[in-house]
This record gives sequence, C-alpha cells and structure tokens, in this order.
Amino acid sequence: MSVSVVITNLSASPVSLSDLYVTLGATGSATEAVTITRSVSELDSMNALKELVSAGTVSVVPTQSGSNVDLLSVPLEQHGVEAALDVGSIALLTATITFAEPFPAGVVPVVTLCVDKTDGPDARGEVWVQDITNAGFDYYYDVTTADAGATNDLNWKATY
Repeated sequence: MSVSVVITNLSASPVSLSDLYVTLGATGSATEAVTITRSVSELDSMNALKELVSAGTVSVVPTQSGSNVDLLSVPLEQHGVEAALDVGSIALLTATITFAEPFPAGVVPVVTLCVDKTDGPDARGEVWVQDITNAGFDYYYDVTTADAGATNDLNWKATY
C-alpha cells in the first residue's frame, strides 16, 4: 500500500533534502513543500526524514485520500528518566513506564536503557525491560552489589 505525504519546511532557512535524494528522487526546491508517494514501509525506513521531523525542521502530513494509512513513524521517539533510584541495598527494583503518547496500535517500539550513577559509590546490577507495548513497558533493575547511600538514574528511550 502506498501513501502520499506532504513534506513542509518549518524552519526559517532552506532545508537540504539531499540526504533523502537517493530514496525520494527529485524533490524540487528545498524551501517549498514536496509531495511524494511511497509505500508505508519505504517512508518508515527513511531515517534521515525521521531525524528532520524529530528535530522539528520539517512536517510530514498524509494527503487526504481514502487509500491513505496513518504513518507508523509518529511518534518517532519518546524518552524519560526514573531519577534517584535507591540502590543502597541489594534488591529487585521494578516499575511500569507509560508513554506520554502511545505509539500507534500494533507498534512495539525498541526500548533502550542506560544506568547513570548520580550519587554515592558505584552500585552494580542488571537492568532489563519486559512487556513492551505501544503504551509502555516494565523495567527491572536487579541491584546485585549495593553501596549504602547510592542512587542511580535510569534513562530510557523508546524508538520506532
């Protein structure tokens, strides 16, 4: 299935779409709106376009048509932090993260985690996610080596 979208420059200066040229073909002026028709999977694989949308440089809007489908790439990414987790004792910490805006139905984003030592000596352990859905995920932080008074931040990013 294909979809037509309008790519519009939202910035005050010209935007070069040269990095998209191989995928899009000729796009005309870089400062004007461009309409393209591609399959949803092709549009979804355009990482350079996703980066421009995520940065707020361009907008991508499907044109009105009965055959159009929602672009699966919106939202492209969400992120957050679970701040000052107490890792002062050996324990299994767990919580459910709910995305501020759910991804489209049927989309399961890739979730990455990063532990950041914020206070006190090093604490060690394992961290993982489970039960990822378009609406959120559960994280688990198994603190295996604790240090009294230590806290860590758990940074997360969900990307589609």
